[in-house]
Amino acid sequence: MANPKQLGALFPSSRALARAMAKCALEGLNSQEKILELGAGTGRFTQALIEAGIPEHRLICIEIDPNLGMYLKKKFPKAKIVLGNACALEEALKAEQLSMNIGVVVSGLPMLNFPDLVQKEILRGCFKVLKSKGQFLQFTYSPFTSIRSQCFPLEKTRKCWVFNNFPPATIWSYVLE
Repeated sequence: MANPKQLGALFPSSRALARAMAKCALEGLNSQEKILELGAGTGRFTQALIEAGIPEHRLICIEIDPNLGMYLKKKFPKAKIVLGNACALEEALKAEQLSMNIGVVVSGLPMLNFPDLVQKEILRGCFKVLKSKGQFLQFTYSPFTSIRSQCFPLEKTRKCWVFNNFPPATIWSYVLE
């Protein structure tokens, strides 16, 4: 409540939404590629990714809140938890000396709450670290795409609706053309 722009909703994402995101993330991912999670929060998506079969050591979680970051480090000791801002993604990953074999970005960020310039910086960083044709996954409570940036030629695909979430959500995949 103290920082409404950092939160996308008053209620946490449902397990159904987390499972759907994990299922979408696994599509086309090879056994060596890592998954980058933006806005890991309490780890709902992180846990779903692990339950879907992604080894914890292949997860890189970016979290801006230091308290949530400490919580995530205790809950997922084998994942790489990076305290940082998604707008400075490359710098945060370089500071942690992380290899960039990233096949998918899973975003828990409230993109509709961000101005176009912030969206652009987040996407720029993500598409720089993603493999060629890697996908950026974003959920939204809107029936329409939540990525407004016209600065990138993106192939947009609605992956699924998740009605078993409050409010209902849509998962979108964005791939740089």
